[in-house]
Amino acid sequence: KKAVQNNSPLKVIFIVIMSQLIFFSMLLVFSDFTVLLNKYVRLAIVLIFLNVLSLFLFLLVLKSGEVSIYIPMLSFTPFFSAMYSKLILNEELVLIQYLGMVLIILGSLFLHSSQFKSNSLIIITYSFLRNKKSLMILTVALIWSLTPVLDKECLKYTDLYLHGFIQAIGMITVLPLLLFNKKISLGIFKEKIHHNFLLYLIIIIGFLTTFTQLIALKDVYVAELESLKRGIGIILSLFFGYFFFHEKINLKKILSVLVIIIGVINIVKFT
Repeated sequence: KKAVQNNSPLKVIFIVIMSQLIFFSMLLVFSDFTVLLNKYVRLAIVLIFLNVLSLFLFLLVLKSGEVSIYIPMLSFTPFFSAMYSKLILNEELVLIQYLGMVLIILGSLFLHSSQFKSNSLIIITYSFLRNKKSLMILTVALIWSLTPVLDKECLKYTDLYLHGFIQAIGMITVLPLLLFNKKISLGIFKEKIHHNFLLYLIIIIGFLTTFTQLIALKDVYVAELESLKRGIGIILSLFFGYFFFHEKINLKKILSVLVIIIGVINIVKFT
C-alpha cells in the first residue's frame, strides 16, 4: 500500500517480477533442469496469467482501500484452497478443519461489516456483493486459492528453482499484454520510480514469500498452508493498518479477528 501511494500498481508489479527473475536466475545453479513439458506447460501458462492478474487487482484495491478491512477478506482462501486441492491434488481435511474455515469466513464478513450500518448477515452479504472493491478482493482470493494448488502440481514435474524462474520469465512476458489491453504504453516504466526503503523491502519479502511457499508446499496440505498464512496476515493487517495508516481499531474488528483466529487454530491444530 505504501509503495502504490507513490507509484502505479503496474510499476510495482514490474519491479517485483524483475526482482524475482533475478533471484531465481541465480538459484538456477541448484536446478537439475529436468521438466516434463507435456504435463507442466499447460499448468504453468495458466499460473502465469493468474499471478499477474491477481497481483494487479490486489494492488488496485490496496491503493484506495483500508488495509485492516480488505486484507482479512483474503481469509476466504483456505476454504477455496481446500476445494481446489481436493479436486486437483486429492488432499482431504478433517471435519473440524472445515468448521474452522467457516469461522474464518464468518469473522471476515463481520469484520467487513464495520463499514456498514447493520449487523444482519444477509444485509452484510448483499452490501458485500454490491461493493466493487469487495468483489475484486474476492476474485483475488479465488485466484490465490488456486495458484498454490497449481504450484504444487507443477512441482511434480520440475524442481522449485526452475519453476520459479519459468514463472518469472512468463510473468514479465505477460505484463506488456496487460498494458496493451489497458491501452497503456510501455513508456510508463520510463517515468521516475520513487525509490524508498519500503520498495526494496517489498522486493526482498516478495521473493522470500514465493520461495519459502514453494518449499513448504512439498510437506503440507495447501489449505493448511493458506490458513496459517491468512491467520498471521489478518492479525498483522489490523495492527499495521493502525500504526502505518492510522486506521481505527474498534471492538467489532477485534472480536471479528478473534473469531478468525479460532478458526485458524482449529485448522492448524489438526494438521
